[in-house]
Amino acid sequence: MSHIAAEQLLAEYTPALRNFLGARCRNDDLTAEMLQEVAARLVTATPRLSLNGNARAYLFRIAANVWRDHLRRELVRRRAAVVLESGEPRLADAADARLLERELRAAVRSAVDALPPAQREVVELRHRGVTFQAIADRLGKPLGTVLTQMRAALARISAALENYR
Repeated sequence: MSHIAAEQLLAEYTPALRNFLGARCRNDDLTAEMLQEVAARLVTATPRLSLNGNARAYLFRIAANVWRDHLRRELVRRRAAVVLESGEPRLADAADARLLERELRAAVRSAVDALPPAQREVVELRHRGVTFQAIADRLGKPLGTVLTQMRAALARISAALENYR
């Protein structure tokens, strides 16, 4: 499927998708956000997509998945809010908490130290409170490059800490 075909498909079914999502969330702004997500997912899938028949069903399946993903995120957010509001006791006492904090700081430091030099430099400057534009100016790099390096660094740090407990 081509990008032009995807755009035509979206143009044709946007009103029906808006009704489908709007009936579920009853919020115009959220409906618009979810329509954007449906469009993004369709565009992402377009190069490898061959619709052998029911394009409408495919679009509505994407929309249903976007709605379910939203509900999952909302459920997690609400559970976190309940835990924070309930003031549930902390899992560790103060001494254990300090030890865990030191271990986590060491794990983060190790993950940062393992970054490629360009990414590490961006992370360290940003950690000191330097703005991304100032980092770009200081390093003589385009702002987009600095932002890309920061995203890549955060992904590496996240992956390194994924198994940390």
